[in-house]
Amino acid sequence: MRSGRPVKPLVGIGFRLPIASWICDNLNLFDALEITVDHYIAAGDRGRAIVNDLVGRLPLIAHGVGLSIGTDAPLDEAYLDQVARTIDDLKMPAYSEHLAWTRAPGIELSNLLPLPKNEEVAASIIEKVRIVQSRIPVPFSLENISYLFDFPDSTLNDAEFFNLISRETGVQMLLDVENLHLNSRNHCFDPNDFIGALAPGVVTGIHVAGGPIVSRSYLERPVWIDSHNQPIPDAVLHLLDRVLDDQQPETIVLERDDNLENFAEISMDIRRIRAFVDARYQKVSRHAEPNAVGSAN
Repeated sequence: MRSGRPVKPLVGIGFRLPIASWICDNLNLFDALEITVDHYIAAGDRGRAIVNDLVGRLPLIAHGVGLSIGTDAPLDEAYLDQVARTIDDLKMPAYSEHLAWTRAPGIELSNLLPLPKNEEVAASIIEKVRIVQSRIPVPFSLENISYLFDFPDSTLNDAEFFNLISRETGVQMLLDVENLHLNSRNHCFDPNDFIGALAPGVVTGIHVAGGPIVSRSYLERPVWIDSHNQPIPDAVLHLLDRVLDDQQPETIVLERDDNLENFAEISMDIRRIRAFVDARYQKVSRHAEPNAVGSAN
């Protein structure tokens, strides 16, 4: 059980091999690094050696993109074994994946796609989460994705769908605040309703990122895109502030996958997150002190 005083989350970045040298030269900017296990597995000896050299220098967190937990087929157990070995090799304390599907049998789609949100699909995900939990020896979290379409046979909203899976399995959430922001804009719902519907303490980590608004003549209205190539919008930090009213995540990770050469922009985003977190937790700690004293008397 957490103490009454909030624990400030670690601020980190998603490790990317194309900017590995810059990240390693600037480790002072980060409290933690998120390692995409699929990138590590596919990196080759040189790439894996770079990551291995980081073990023990700061916390490493496991994140995946290749599980495809929503595919209507059995999980790839050989892949899970590779993930488990990676987590063990890199001494990583937690593992997260996407609540999505990325392939159909025999077809790799190379995209995170939404699921029909109903009880039948939830039952399939619940069974697979239990398999992952039995084979991966660290806590498991599922990440909310951004999506441009929904299925007509969805009978649950995003929060109801996740909550059903979480209640049955104990799986926690990696909350991508950028994805929540985009979905709320593209699908016209209040993101505060989603945040308020989550069980307190279920969010163990947070992703933040930035992407563009796309306007085209054939679109009814502009579309917000999850491209991970631009600075964090102020609206995402405002949503993060709301999340932290109810949740105590262990990490806040900046995702950046394009425009990687813009080191000044990436550094500024990290400093913005850190300044936001420092200011918020200093304020919360000041308010917590009188309560701590009063409860002792």
